[in-house]
Amino acid sequence: MPGRLALLTVFIACSLAGRAQDNEIPPPCPFVFTMHKRGESQAIRYAASHPLDKLDTAITTLLIYIHGTKRDALGYCGYAEHMAKSARRKKQTLVISPQYSNAGDLDHYKLANDFLYWKKAAWKDGYTSTTEAGRPQHIGMSSFEVMDSLVNFVLTSNHFPNIKMVVISGHSAGGQFVQRYSATTPIPDLLTGYRFRFIVINPAFYMYPDDKRPIGKLTWSVPDITACPTYNNYPRGLINLNTYAKATGAARILDNMVHRDIVFLLGEDDTREEELDVSCGANLQGPERLDRGANYITYIMSFPGYIYKKNYDIVTGSGHNPDKMINSSEAKKWVFGK
Repeated sequence: MPGRLALLTVFIACSLAGRAQDNEIPPPCPFVFTMHKRGESQAIRYAASHPLDKLDTAITTLLIYIHGTKRDALGYCGYAEHMAKSARRKKQTLVISPQYSNAGDLDHYKLANDFLYWKKAAWKDGYTSTTEAGRPQHIGMSSFEVMDSLVNFVLTSNHFPNIKMVVISGHSAGGQFVQRYSATTPIPDLLTGYRFRFIVINPAFYMYPDDKRPIGKLTWSVPDITACPTYNNYPRGLINLNTYAKATGAARILDNMVHRDIVFLLGEDDTREEELDVSCGANLQGPERLDRGANYITYIMSFPGYIYKKNYDIVTGSGHNPDKMINSSEAKKWVFGK
């Protein structure tokens, strides 16, 4: 684990991260989380508001904020840390932002071959990390498996004995990650002494529970799929699940979608085509993010047994902005409220 100097660096960087300009290579997170699978070591970088290797009895909430396609975990750490501070819950909140890298990131920062990486944004759907000739990986891990390991470590390390609430949130591609992860991870069923809440923020599209899609106002039906035969394949549906999701199974995934505490936050002004997925499968869900979100929320809440029918908010004055969304009064309510 990093020493005191590295820890000070991440706190300063998190507080200033929102001022940084977007670059193809994101700022590297200073902390390293190491896992072990089949006798091999795997690692990712992450940012955090508190050291993970020291006892802190003041922490009661674990808040994880997943970055978007630009992989700016350091910036997301700063946004979430500012939110906790403005809510007067900084001392009680452990903020973590893991960084899901690609090969170019690791090459740029000259990191060793035990660091996991994914092609493009395959991490957002729980796919297994990749391997290439220049960066061989003996054992890959699903990005969801990495999250399972991170959450399990924090909650079972005895370093934070008073954590009661676990909030896993993500914006944009991170919102896609959280929507899929919330329905496929076994962690809430294994660590039953904690309350888990998942906050899905402004994703480009959703994983649907069946083969129906919106065809009009408050109307869902199986669409004409002549030009889009794979529209219901994972991650847009529950057909052809990847390795991680297949281990959970479609029936259990649907049950989790209906019964887990999953919150949806949509930006009122998230109606532009800013890096929007316009594939045929995504377009069948609606023309833009706000509309797609409203369609999905209305549909999933219609399923029998759905018990969280008030788990959504539209954030006024915000578009596709990870800072404004997590720092909204609505987000604070869902992170720190009931």
